[in-house]
Order: sequence, then C-alpha cells, then structure tokens
Amino acid sequence: MRTLTYISLVFTCLNSMFLCFETKAQSSAKIKADTLKYCLTPQTVGIGTYDPISYFEHSAPLKGKKEIFSTFDGVTYWFVNSSNKKKFDANPPAYLPQFGGWCSMTLAMGRATVPKYDNFLVSNGKLYLFERTLSVNGKELWIKDVQGNEKIALKNYLEYKNSGKIN
Repeated sequence: MRTLTYISLVFTCLNSMFLCFETKAQSSAKIKADTLKYCLTPQTVGIGTYDPISYFEHSAPLKGKKEIFSTFDGVTYWFVNSSNKKKFDANPPAYLPQFGGWCSMTLAMGRATVPKYDNFLVSNGKLYLFERTLSVNGKELWIKDVQGNEKIALKNYLEYKNSGKIN
C-alpha cells in the first residue's frame, strides 16, 4: 500500500511538471516577437526602450522604465509613467512606429537598419524613425519626397518582414 501511494505521488508530480512545462512552452510560443517585423533590442523591447507615447507628446523621446511595461504582438514597450502605458494599452497600433521601427529611409533605399531613436518625425499621426550618420541624416532625405519614399519603404518592408530579404 505504501509503495502504491509513493508511486502514485511520483506520477502525480511528474504529470504536473509536464503540464507546467507544456503550458509555459505554449505561452512562450504565443508571445514570441517577430524579429523581422519589428526592430528590437536583444530583450525584445521595442523602440529602443523609448516610451512610444513620448514621441507624440514631447519634442524629444523619453526613455521608458522597465518596471512600467506593456506587451503587444510579442514586443515589450517601456513607459515613463502609468498614464502613458494606459494610453498605449487603449490603442497600441496608433503609437507604433511605421515599418516595425526600422529606419524608414534605409528601407526606401533597399536596406533594413536600426534607427537612431532620437531621430524621428511624427507626420499625419504616424511615427517614422531614421538612421543618422556623420554624413547622412535619413530624416532629411525622407522629407525630400515623403510620398515616394513611403511607397518604396512600405513595399520593401513587406518583403523584408516576410522573407528577411529585400530584392
């Protein structure tokens, strides 16, 4: 009797461990961030840890706090305060950068590169991020032909997020 109880207890523990592992694996699979669709930090934080709301409400973006976060489409976003988190949670797509946060101008030029998160443009309620080097500012190039650049960048972004390549 004692052996049977012991075996039953071991079986119950093993079964619980398996179910716990299976549940964790399933939930991880559900929230895995798409690293082609989104430009992310190694910890899958979007917009380089900047608060997405701050781009729309300030002249310069503000770094978020990792303690105040929200997750959308497998990507974590950090916020300066709980008020900004609440605004984001009400309508995440309204605050996300165009083209998954990749540099808008280099996408128009046929490459996907990480932007400088303080080099941005908010136009018609949309957030665009740009790369900046010593000799070239993507934002300045973008402004020269907004409609043409946006059309090409969108085409290239769709190719990149689906295949990892731009033809």
